[in-house]
Amino acid sequence: MLRRLLSLSYAWMVGQGLLAVFLPRQAIKLNAKFLLSGYENPGDLEPKDWYVRATRIAGVGMLVTGLTGLLAGELDADEDVEPVEIEGEDGHQVAESDESV
Repeated sequence: MLRRLLSLSYAWMVGQGLLAVFLPRQAIKLNAKFLLSGYENPGDLEPKDWYVRATRIAGVGMLVTGLTGLLAGELDADEDVEPVEIEGEDGHQVAESDESV
């Protein structure tokens, strides 16, 4: 379940990164609609050039991070991991984990 959520989050980050890299002004307007929904005229705001460049740079970071996360998840899914049993002091099983430490 957690791996699916992580994969979905990384895919979302890749999508946002692509939008910010190739269409930064549209990404800014889309985010302004969500963040400034309580204001009367968020569509009339124009971003400055430095903000558009900063959005594009942040998009590159999101794109790289998302792709790295997706690739790392694929590599992690390929490994065979045996469950690890943890016993308490009295000899009873306390927990079982899918990942080894």
